[in-house]
Amino acid sequence: MLYILMKQAMTSVSRTLTSLLSLGGPAAAMQYDNSTLAITSISTPDPFVTVFRGRYYLTFTAGNRVEIWSSRSLADIESDADRHVVWTPPQGTDHSAELWAPELHALRGRWYVYYAAANPALGNKSHRMYVLGGPPSSEDPCRGQWEFLGRIHHMPDHWAIDGTVFELNGHWYFVYSGWPLDSLDDSDLIQQLFIVKLADPISAGSPAIVISTPQHNWEITREFNGTDHGINEGPQFLRSPDGGISWQGLVYSCAGSWTHEYKMGLLKYLGGDPLNPASWEKAEEPLVQTRRHGTGPFGPGHGSFINIGGQVVAVYHATDSPMDGWDNRRARAQRVAFTEEGPYMGRSFGLEMQKHDGGLVKRLKQRMTRSKAEVAGEKSLRALLGTRADYN
Repeated sequence: MLYILMKQAMTSVSRTLTSLLSLGGPAAAMQYDNSTLAITSISTPDPFVTVFRGRYYLTFTAGNRVEIWSSRSLADIESDADRHVVWTPPQGTDHSAELWAPELHALRGRWYVYYAAANPALGNKSHRMYVLGGPPSSEDPCRGQWEFLGRIHHMPDHWAIDGTVFELNGHWYFVYSGWPLDSLDDSDLIQQLFIVKLADPISAGSPAIVISTPQHNWEITREFNGTDHGINEGPQFLRSPDGGISWQGLVYSCAGSWTHEYKMGLLKYLGGDPLNPASWEKAEEPLVQTRRHGTGPFGPGHGSFINIGGQVVAVYHATDSPMDGWDNRRARAQRVAFTEEGPYMGRSFGLEMQKHDGGLVKRLKQRMTRSKAEVAGEKSLRALLGTRADYN
């Protein structure tokens, strides 16, 4: 009897929270719980999560291989996961170094992994987008054979990373981060977002079109020597829970990924031809970032989005220290609400540390002190992430 009552209470709470998170107005922002939960204890940068037949599949930047973790619980994916290395490139090839941001997608009846890789002899400037082909999409992607399919055909021969695919208006599109096409000196100071229409899962069927260039101050990181890095990368397509009727578009990462300034922004799809830059509108403010004097996590970015129990959850990486740089980028999860203006993640998170609070010791104590609301929020989020994935 007690079990039944507890289950009914949890169901009621879940439904109430779901309704709050799907509100169409300012109430969603007012009621929003911006709790975050680290789901890995080790560095798992550029996390991407796919759901298939009741299981979560996580890919991330492992550097020298493509590895997939599979688990029935996202909250416990590190401890419970079946881990499978589906691809290790032959050494000394033009695609055997710095494998970045692999993503697992099912297209036209087959599993594919899209990732960036570099030539070890040429370094970062040689990064291009590559594709692996796996088993039929009706089968577990970790159980079948994988093969190297090479670079995406008919793409411009320029620096390209962080590719993702999505279906829109009955067609498949590929969006990635690249250096400007007219760059003659391989400068890494500007990264733009490009879109191509796919003819098939491994071939571009249109020219690459720029749909986003760093333009806001918050998209730019300035080095101590005065050098500016304008960065747009890590694009991910996101739809509102109503099937994209109220909002759909791209969430992207910006500023320097090696800094605590890393954050996520929004690029709304307005309708029309996705290859027309006028079909996309950039938000004036970030979707989420670390507070200027906050306690972290720091540098939230390169997120992916999944639906769990009717709620949209973002999975992205962030660090525990503002000085971690590219180290210790652990995967974190956080709910996404939708307001009249679109996706909402609180815009910033982390307790605000006061500068006049009595020194470092007191500030550290403040960071370690957690309110009952924070503990309850994290517990609720953990319960949601422990839910078995939708069976699709």
